[in-house]
Amino acid sequence: MHAFASLIAFASAVALIQPPEVAPPPREKIPIVEVPQPRERHALIICGHPGDAEHTKAFGETVRKLGDGLTKTVGIPRERQHVLFGTENPKDIPGGRGPATREAVAAAVAEVRKSIKPEDGLWVICLGHGYHDGRQAWWNLPGPDLSAAEFGKLFAEVNCREQVFAMTFSLSGYFVTPLAKRDRVVIAATEADAETNETTFPAAFAKVLAGELDPIDHDIDKDGRMTLYDLYVVVAKEIAQNYATGEQLATEHAQLDDDGDGVGHELQNAYLPEEQGGTPPGKKSNKRPHRDGVRAEPA
Repeated sequence: MHAFASLIAFASAVALIQPPEVAPPPREKIPIVEVPQPRERHALIICGHPGDAEHTKAFGETVRKLGDGLTKTVGIPRERQHVLFGTENPKDIPGGRGPATREAVAAAVAEVRKSIKPEDGLWVICLGHGYHDGRQAWWNLPGPDLSAAEFGKLFAEVNCREQVFAMTFSLSGYFVTPLAKRDRVVIAATEADAETNETTFPAAFAKVLAGELDPIDHDIDKDGRMTLYDLYVVVAKEIAQNYATGEQLATEHAQLDDDGDGVGHELQNAYLPEEQGGTPPGKKSNKRPHRDGVRAEPA
């Protein structure tokens, strides 16, 4: 069974680089959201313009690993994965097509919409590079680029039971608001701020998905089950630890929005040590109360 309410088997490699256990502060008492499991899940994986040969190879490997992980951990077989890559005739990517131009992206979204039913689930994972021109954020594609607002409009009419978006490139935090919608989980690798450096999120996300999910080690909130909330925090913790191990200042801060207000929050802070940006024990966050994390952690 691959439903996130009963996920099993996670990468032992992840456990090797986890920071020391940190007891999180009590979570806000908020109503539980009943989220029925989807009939079946579909995925759309899109890599924009990959860049030079080195990046093309690295992104190709990440896309392949994401596909493996979606099958192994989330239960989405290859035949229900739509893969669009930034180069023409991508090599060694099962089912991959390219190049990922604006027109090709729109066509892929339209194709997926025809495949899914209201009781299904859809996972959308986007990779590549982003930039901000001073007015709005853009996703680099072969040919004309795609703005955050334009990308959001492509999915405005998508209607299915489970919707998960993972925007994994630099400046992807700006894509949260255009994508935000009731009953949708939106994850971004960065804040909606000047986080312009290349992100490590896609590689970490792929590694975690393709690994063995051990609920004993990775049931983050210790509620006895693995959920999308746990998956998000595990990835964010690994990224924070990688920066700490390399004695580097973190240049990406993943966020999650699933209450539909278009404002993401760093939910992982409750599980990080203070030196990695975590909330000090006994100290309340100075951010406003929010409901993010409720849909990602269904009953």
